[in-house]
Amino acid sequence: MRTPVTRTPRRKSAPAPLRAPLAIRRVARRRAAEPRTTTPRQALTALGVSIGSFASLQSLLVPVLPIMQTDLRTDAVGVTWALTTWLIVAAVATPLLGRAGDLYGKRRIFLVALAGVAVGSIVAALAPNLGTLLVGRALQGIGGAMFPLGFGLVRDVLPRERVAGGIGILSALLAVGSGIGTVFAGPLATAIGWRGLFIVPLAGVTIGAILVLRGVPAADRVGVGRINVPSAILLSGWLVALLLPLSTGSAWGWGSPLVIGLFALAAVLLAAWITVELRAAEPLVDVRMMRLPGVWNANVAAILVGAAMFGVWASSPGSSRSRSRPATASAARSPPPAS
Repeated sequence: MRTPVTRTPRRKSAPAPLRAPLAIRRVARRRAAEPRTTTPRQALTALGVSIGSFASLQSLLVPVLPIMQTDLRTDAVGVTWALTTWLIVAAVATPLLGRAGDLYGKRRIFLVALAGVAVGSIVAALAPNLGTLLVGRALQGIGGAMFPLGFGLVRDVLPRERVAGGIGILSALLAVGSGIGTVFAGPLATAIGWRGLFIVPLAGVTIGAILVLRGVPAADRVGVGRINVPSAILLSGWLVALLLPLSTGSAWGWGSPLVIGLFALAAVLLAAWITVELRAAEPLVDVRMMRLPGVWNANVAAILVGAAMFGVWASSPGSSRSRSRPATASAARSPPPAS
């Protein structure tokens, strides 16, 4: 007699989850694995907004220096240091942070410079006295490194055929930003006070930082080497010794022992710096390039024009009190804002 075979009922398996077609899944995986790409226009816009915002700081405070002098209870020489401090720090930070960008990444150091301008703008806007204002202006001067870093990022991001045009646009923004700062400083100060002027660079560099984070890719590789510390010290020394009497020589007296001594010190430190740079295996600045006719004459012209420009700006507080000017007269008549 046959024994009946008992069959175990099969368990019903759970329904398979709905899956996208194979082609769609492959495209999604490929896009997720690829790095986020940006267009040259996005990168150039990000750099342009950042550099243009910083460029306005060159002349933004010039029309309102008399108001700042009254509000901060200082004299014309003291308030002129708001320009001098910014100039000296920018001159020193430009080569130092430019070299740091080569070593640690141009985009990273560019963001550091933007952060310095933003923090400096907040400190300067809330400054209760001249000393605090100068600290804020010194922090803003760190942004001077954005120019060499921006040029380097243009070469890294833009196609070869568009590099020259991109550098030209950033260079033009330097002049445009300076002009805009002079033109709009008076009306803005009348409306929101001189402290409110610092909102302009603060807003600009904040927007610029967001655009840089989204539109400028980080470099895959950074340079090797180190910052030449003796060269950096000598460079900072002769720049300060030179720019200090150039900015305040009219107040101290061009023939005073202090001014003459600073000029002599600048010459000695400059000679020592050139000697160190020529002997260094990793120079901070390749001074041999200054032998090229297209390099040294352009730099000398830029130095002379810049010195003349800041000399005129530094003398504006006294001249604005003795002569009425459309841009500054309306601002000078307005009462100082409440601190």
